[in-house]
Amino acid sequence: MVLIVDDEPYMIEYIKKLVDWGSYGFTQVLTAKGGSMARNLLQEHHPELLITDIKMPKISGLDLSRIIKENHYPTKVIIISGYSEFEYAQQAVRYGVSEYLVKPVLKKDFEESLGRVLEKSFDKAADKQSRTKGMQGIQCDQRDVITCVKKYIEVNYGKNLSLDALGEIAHLHPAYLSKIFKETTEENLSNYITDVRMQKAAQLLEQTELRIHEIMEQVGYQKSQYFSKLFKARYEVTPKAYRRMKQ
Repeated sequence: MVLIVDDEPYMIEYIKKLVDWGSYGFTQVLTAKGGSMARNLLQEHHPELLITDIKMPKISGLDLSRIIKENHYPTKVIIISGYSEFEYAQQAVRYGVSEYLVKPVLKKDFEESLGRVLEKSFDKAADKQSRTKGMQGIQCDQRDVITCVKKYIEVNYGKNLSLDALGEIAHLHPAYLSKIFKETTEENLSNYITDVRMQKAAQLLEQTELRIHEIMEQVGYQKSQYFSKLFKARYEVTPKAYRRMKQ
């Protein structure tokens, strides 16, 4: 969830439409025309991200940032301001503001700031664990997290490989993991998982006497019709027909 705050309605609409929030994993976009309303929404929802103007009547963006810090909310903050003076930036840093942008805000600059916020979340989560410890036994170089994710999927194809689960394992926001996986590999993460599972299922059909429903469960599926549909889409035959062909 993201909360956009400004006392100028046109600015709220501009930021709201500036990026595809769903592609970053934000399923809901809340807005507030002023700091008082924003404070109530912060207390009620604890959004993942706050984007706020710095200077507003009664309760400013810095006030909202201080409220977040004092109450230990998990909310990251991007300040947008018409003021570039050092004192404002200095206060923003003191309150733990993640990014500070000066108006006018360009789409490219905003996307870069948003990306850095998500990357910082990764770095802080990773700091809580050993820098050399990989994902559940896999040695992970943080500079090549996509390779690590691929290795994890190849070893743990039968486990829960939801985007949320992989994001937690890789210490990345799920939407950001999906985004950089697609940018790096030119393939959707979900498609990669399905391919790995289907390849393993085909291997088990060829090389073992396991029943089809046992193979299905081993590669991470619970519904036989869905498994069969995915397998047929990959190999153009059902699992049963594939086994007969190979034998």
